[in-house]
Amino acid sequence: MVFWVIGLIFVIGILGFVLWQRQELNKFRVTDYDVCTDRLSQELRMVLVTDLHAWEYGRDNEKLLASIRAQKPDLIFIAGDLIVSAQTSKYAVAEQFCRQLVSIAPVYFANGNHEKRVQQEDSAYFEDYRRLEATLRGMGVHILNNAHEKICIHGEEISIYGLDLPLIYYSKAKKIPWKETQLTELLGLPDRQYTILLAHNPKYTKEYLDWGADLSLSGHYHGGLVCLPGIGSVVSPQFELFPKYSFGMYEEAGKTAITSRGLGTHTFHIRICNRAELVNIVIHGKK
Repeated sequence: MVFWVIGLIFVIGILGFVLWQRQELNKFRVTDYDVCTDRLSQELRMVLVTDLHAWEYGRDNEKLLASIRAQKPDLIFIAGDLIVSAQTSKYAVAEQFCRQLVSIAPVYFANGNHEKRVQQEDSAYFEDYRRLEATLRGMGVHILNNAHEKICIHGEEISIYGLDLPLIYYSKAKKIPWKETQLTELLGLPDRQYTILLAHNPKYTKEYLDWGADLSLSGHYHGGLVCLPGIGSVVSPQFELFPKYSFGMYEEAGKTAITSRGLGTHTFHIRICNRAELVNIVIHGKK
């Protein structure tokens, strides 16, 4: 009898966990960050989307898009992993999502590891992704892979950079030495204007700020998938335990970095104390 009771409790626990995760994976929250700088004089509003992985909130992502519109952004940033590299059947989700985004505000995109992986010519999905990328460019998405653009918005001049790191820096269970000249080789020296850097992998956040980013925007860690109260994220996609810069806002030497928990998942569909998020950022200039 005792074993039956234990078994029943176990089954109920598993069922409860599955139902809870189903709810967690179909909801997201909006996280607001205020960034202050004396390098700008006007207020700028922006939304950060990371790690969507062709996830959908409502039909054609209508719930996510409605939330983005409600933020009234001046700029929309996608810091990588719009897709799951091998799921070409879902590339259309990314395409439809971006088609709606460009009607809201200018969209700037930089690769994550999933995009980087399928851009290798030996990838089985190379042609599929090349078509998707061409479609995104055609609809007006600004794709910045080791490139940048200078823009003027509300009378403010800013530079937006997109970092596309070599895949070796996404290796699992390996400590890859950071090449000190990596960022200048890929991006050159930063402009004098206020500089925003889209850099998917947050592991090198300190290096991004040292390079010269006034605002660094990342994702990739999915918030660590599992978060412990008072401790934070448990493990990164590279199997690094308790990774630094896993989510939230970090301020160092007058510069700011923000890492999003991301919006989608892949492979391991788990989020514990770590709800998906859309990041809303307001930059307050010195008036």
